[in-house]
Amino acid sequence: MIQGKRIARPADGTAERAAMEMTACRASIPIFKSSIGKSYRQDYTNIFREVRERVSAQDAARHYGLTFDRRGWALCPFHHDKHPSMSFRKGRFRCWACNIGGDSIDLTARLLGLDAMGAVERLNADFVLDLPIHRKPTQAEAKASRRRMEIAGAHNAFEEWRSEFIDRLNTAFREGHLLLLENDLDIDCLTEGQAIAIQMHETFEYWSNALMFGAPQEQAQIFRERRGITKWIDKVLRP
Repeated sequence: MIQGKRIARPADGTAERAAMEMTACRASIPIFKSSIGKSYRQDYTNIFREVRERVSAQDAARHYGLTFDRRGWALCPFHHDKHPSMSFRKGRFRCWACNIGGDSIDLTARLLGLDAMGAVERLNADFVLDLPIHRKPTQAEAKASRRRMEIAGAHNAFEEWRSEFIDRLNTAFREGHLLLLENDLDIDCLTEGQAIAIQMHETFEYWSNALMFGAPQEQAQIFRERRGITKWIDKVLRP
């Protein structure tokens, strides 16, 4: 939000994190000698980006012991949280109670009391990323890094679709479930969408559970059939 010439600072600490990264990438960057004698200044920008792409905030949260519920929300470790208030989306986290948010680097730094560079080093070690943090990458490593980024991008896109699709499936399931709980339900007065919601509510639940807890093969099958499934969901949820 722009007010005059002043720009409001993001609530999740994005500005502070960017400043920390710039400090790590400029002030404390070591200079190395390459094999042909030319000096090389390590650029941590790509390192930070690859760590974020390969390790989501949810991955880090699970690895470091946060407790999750069925929805994929976690108990926030940064305040006395009795009901999960930390959500995850697009590789980032946000606590809706204490308004703390960020990516996997931010989460790791806060959890373990590290600065941004220390969090990157810890994630690199704990997730066996094998990133050349303190030396110049070889051509083979640079090529492999680009390939990993492509794969990570595809994975993140799938995870975003999966999360949104689970929400829609749960909403469609809930429509049918609530109708079945009605004592005086008049079958003859149901709309087409309500009839489908009742007919398909167990199937919606199966698809949702498979996307949350199923094997990769099950999830891949649902992804391939997503257009047909979407048509059933739309019939239930359309106005």
